[in-house]
Amino acid sequence: MDLDQARAILNYAHSAFISMDERGQIVYWNIRAEEIFGLTRAQAVGQRLADTIIPERLRDAHREGLRRFLATGEGKVLNKRLELSALRADGSEFPVELTVSALAEGGGWSFHAFVADISERQEAETERQALLDEVQRALHGSEQRLDVIVNALAEAVTIRAPDDHIIYANQAALDRLGLTSLEELRKSDPRELMGPYETTGEDGREIRMEDLPSVRLLRGEDATPLMLRSVHRESGEEEWALLKATAVRDAAGTIEAAVTIIENVTAAKRSSLRMEFLARASRVLASSLDYQQTLRNVAGLAVPQIADWCAVDLFDEAGGREPVAVAHIDPAKLEMAERLRAFEPDELDPDQGIGLVRRTGESTLYSEIPDELLVQAAIDDEHLDLLRAVGMRAVLMVPMTVRGRTIGTLSLVSAESGRSFGQSDVELAEQIAEVAALAVENARLYSERTEVARTLQNSLLPEALPDVPGWEIAALYRPAGRESEVGGDFYDFWEVAGDWLMVIGDVTGKGVAAAAVTSLVRHTAWAASDFDSAPGRILARVDAALKRRPSLSVCSALCLRVSDGRGALACGGHPLPFRLSEDGVTELGSAGTLLGAFTKVDWPEDQFQMHPGDTLVAITDGVTDTVGANDERFGVTRLQEVLSEVQNETPIVIRERLVNALEEFQVGARADDTAIVIMRFNGAPAEQGSEGRRVNANIGV
Repeated sequence: MDLDQARAILNYAHSAFISMDERGQIVYWNIRAEEIFGLTRAQAVGQRLADTIIPERLRDAHREGLRRFLATGEGKVLNKRLELSALRADGSEFPVELTVSALAEGGGWSFHAFVADISERQEAETERQALLDEVQRALHGSEQRLDVIVNALAEAVTIRAPDDHIIYANQAALDRLGLTSLEELRKSDPRELMGPYETTGEDGREIRMEDLPSVRLLRGEDATPLMLRSVHRESGEEEWALLKATAVRDAAGTIEAAVTIIENVTAAKRSSLRMEFLARASRVLASSLDYQQTLRNVAGLAVPQIADWCAVDLFDEAGGREPVAVAHIDPAKLEMAERLRAFEPDELDPDQGIGLVRRTGESTLYSEIPDELLVQAAIDDEHLDLLRAVGMRAVLMVPMTVRGRTIGTLSLVSAESGRSFGQSDVELAEQIAEVAALAVENARLYSERTEVARTLQNSLLPEALPDVPGWEIAALYRPAGRESEVGGDFYDFWEVAGDWLMVIGDVTGKGVAAAAVTSLVRHTAWAASDFDSAPGRILARVDAALKRRPSLSVCSALCLRVSDGRGALACGGHPLPFRLSEDGVTELGSAGTLLGAFTKVDWPEDQFQMHPGDTLVAITDGVTDTVGANDERFGVTRLQEVLSEVQNETPIVIRERLVNALEEFQVGARADDTAIVIMRFNGAPAEQGSEGRRVNANIGV
């Protein structure tokens, strides 16, 4: 997915979203960042992040961490939730929670952070601690005083005795437990109080009564705060709570009771999980242009964090349904999903389910799935048994929409977890679907553009290398950059009056404009050779054609004509070819003027003679300009050394050895297109005058 489009969506996230390049400069700053830090986007972008929002005492650690990551690729703070201090524009510090991720792009790194202001949360924590201290003092006073203090709290407060029974609860705790009085609470079995709920920790592990901080504290164990997720078995209502316990001791230091404050953090936890999920989903969606695999990865992310099942379907141009992904935490249940797919109708019903979402472009939420609905949807008894086996409690289907067109759906199913879906789940699913839809559309456009570029590039190269009598030929073309771009390097062969012409060149620029110039150069050279096949004359015609274009069009080119072992060549601002012979590796020919650029021109034509076993190697400057460590170039000297090692080998062996040398030397992405033509003279054929034919055997990779 295009990162700029992902940022456009994240511009409206509830948390600040900031991007930084590997130089430490801010390159993106969303609306929420403006609100939190007090700086507009115009003021922030381009500034060094360390000097803008990081307190001075923390800046050296930030810079060292960045330097270490760029050197080793490892970062201690990446993809973790951290609580740190940040700096506002007015110079004041405040606490934040952030998650940072790194993304490799364009041969370098970019860094992206979600930042949330948690100052209110920390103030509330300070207030709760003060109240806890007051509770402990109240325990040594009257129960009436305790009621007055604790019932004023919005948080649930309980006091557990050493026998594990809860001996006190404020009104908020009674409401949470569904009890009407302290007497009812004191008569209850403490284990039964957890019965109506499915309780798990942040890692999904089941939480038992023995795991509660108050119980652990009474047993003399470590009682760290516990984040608890509870789902009511009947209503499906989900709640997140943070449990903190403290001991009440007598004068001798013996624990008399354990006080627990239960903070309802559902809204904050859901917001945090949403932020984390969207960050992970954005990274996944931006990591690949294979949209089907990407959507499968997103479906896997959704399970089990926000649903028990997740399915993604796309629509074709005719409105047909294309299942792309289905995920469940239990791989064995995926077989059930495949069996259910077999019962799907050929045509979608526009009045229900996915068909309704496609028709309206709006989300559909089924908060309850009664058995009557399953009976109504089932095609036969086998289908009904499968639907019942899934155990659906709630179903949420949201559209994947791009520019007003619904291209698919994201479906979430709640089953064995028993949780229900609410408006916040709808909003989260819609955000995921929106980003996923953009990823799909971008991938489709990229695929189409890549196919167009590949077709256009192929049209600028010979369909096959010729079978030139007495010569053995191999060639290579490798574009730099993305597959969706047309490169500027080219080569071609054609026959004229029994001789063979070869041209290799490099047009300035990339894309359609470069392709147009390349096509002009090739066709002009072909046409010119019908009147005069001298290489210098051909380059002169090409130069004139380039100068007739309304915009500056520049090209370097080498043209040579061979007949048996004799040859002639002219060079127009292009690297000279190398001859591999008994005399070693030597440059052949004379330099001439770059084509299309200058008024005063000269293309000297050099004659040469090849002996059996001699080889010509013609290249574009993408070979010698290949970048290695410390920005060092591959260069002519290194090229000659490689060629000298293989000067007696076949063109195919020479090509492969040269490719391997370039790949071993190269650091990062290819900086330029690369074209290579290798021609070995094996001796004049026994019979002359046979027509050359084109074969595919020696086409390079």
